Amino acid sequence: MKRLLPFLLLALMITTSHCIKKNQTGPDLPVEKSQLREPVSKISTALAGAEDSVKSISPIPQKFFDAVTELVKPLQEQLDAVYKDMNPSLYEAYQKDASALSKLSSDAERAKVLYNMKSRYYPFLKEGWVKAGINDAAYKEKITGLLPDDLRKLIRFDPDFLNFYFDLVRAPNATTWSLRMRDRDRIDYDEDDVPPPPVPTCTWVEGKVYYPNILGWHPYVQKFAATDAEAYGVGANGVFTHANTYPLWGRGLASMDLITNTTPDNNACAKVRVRKTTNWSASLYAFCFYGHATVSTTEYNTGYTAGYIAAVAPVIFYQERHPSSIITEQYTLYKGDAKIKFGGNSISTVASEGIFSHGSSKSNLSISSWTITDLCCNK
Repeated sequence: MKRLLPFLLLALMITTSHCIKKNQTGPDLPVEKSQLREPVSKISTALAGAEDSVKSISPIPQKFFDAVTELVKPLQEQLDAVYKDMNPSLYEAYQKDASALSKLSSDAERAKVLYNMKSRYYPFLKEGWVKAGINDAAYKEKITGLLPDDLRKLIRFDPDFLNFYFDLVRAPNATTWSLRMRDRDRIDYDEDDVPPPPVPTCTWVEGKVYYPNILGWHPYVQKFAATDAEAYGVGANGVFTHANTYPLWGRGLASMDLITNTTPDNNACAKVRVRKTTNWSASLYAFCFYGHATVSTTEYNTGYTAGYIAAVAPVIFYQERHPSSIITEQYTLYKGDAKIKFGGNSISTVASEGIFSHGSSKSNLSISSWTITDLCCNK
């Protein structure tokens, strides 16, 4: 027992100090510089999925977000001093409202609070930003310069506070990404680039039609600290992923894929034609109170087309995106190709660090129409 006593006392001291620190960051207390500590982890680490999760197809290097955070650090204390000097009571009221906002999970409640906060605080925040003498154009150029050359044309900035986003698509067989310009994409793709050994010339005619049923969903959820994350199936051919972070900091990842149990018959028909219509919608939100970037991302992958959205608030206030797409695909495969059974997947991630910083990412992916048709050789 004597040997255990020092360890018990040490554990008690650690527990007590943790509780005291937690109680010192209440919503009614002003934020002190000592509380605006360095992030516990890097954004790149927070957004990295585990090995058994659905593999991300994100074109944006995760370390880019870390580099942005480092770049804007000088603005943190600069803005804090300006806002306190301009109107201390209004700045404290903004802090309290930001604290209350960070605890909301309902989209409707959050939208209402954001609307009121923008009406009340936007002029104050914008005036302070101007008084701080921040050169928006120079910082936008520097942030863009942190990206690889081929991705620099894909970033889009909000008019205020250096908030930015990506809204990208990748076409079948493409290795590059482009801006998502439309809400409906029709993709016709034949996978005949590498044909099998020569066979007698024939005309391919359609045969039996299969209507895939989902074999099962494969959810993966990863959450750390003040975070919620969930992934589950919706209806017969749909999936939902959601990640949400609260203050002080956290990371969340939710991923889901759709696999069918439909296997075309082993008959004289060597190919199949896949016709698929996929509906995808998402809602992303990132709020930054003080300088540690909040990054919300979501992506989908149908096996042939892919989409990636990111909303980033690097300094102050918020960025949100609400994309949606209807993707119609038609392509041919040889029987035995594992991609016949793959319907699509969705990933939602959020990483936020800093007092009252928080974010949310939600994604709905469903296959409204999916058929597999035998293609038979008519010699």
